[in-house]
Amino acid sequence: MADTFVTYKKGKGFWIHEDFIQLALCYIVQEISKNHYDISNKQELLEDLNVDIQGYTHGYMSIGLFEYINSISEEQKMIQILQNLITIIQNKGAYISVTELQSISTEDEDFKLLYSRKPFPTSELIKILDALIKMLQGTWDSTNYNMDINYQY
Repeated sequence: MADTFVTYKKGKGFWIHEDFIQLALCYIVQEISKNHYDISNKQELLEDLNVDIQGYTHGYMSIGLFEYINSISEEQKMIQILQNLITIIQNKGAYISVTELQSISTEDEDFKLLYSRKPFPTSELIKILDALIKMLQGTWDSTNYNMDINYQY
């Protein structure tokens, strides 16, 4: 598994295995895709994130999530989207089932294999989303944090 550095402002961010941020992006895209979210460049953002979800960027992943945020208002919208997503994830219980993981639309065979045997802990996905929220809020301070996700094939 390759690592990627997720950063937003002033080089602050975290290192994470690409497969885990890829999973987070799957759920972020599902949420952003809902009609009631009005964000600028929504279609371009979704297309950009979909490239990562499909696995086309393994080894050189660059998360496009923050590239489309042009204002404080857009930051607030993205924070709200991520907070809403956390609630949805929490409502799933302790784990995301293998069946649900396998139903994610991706051409990435490695993704399908990684998430084919064990359910994924919702607390680990929430950990990623919380970090993204903190980055948007400007409260994330680390420039070299290694996010350890408790999940193995």
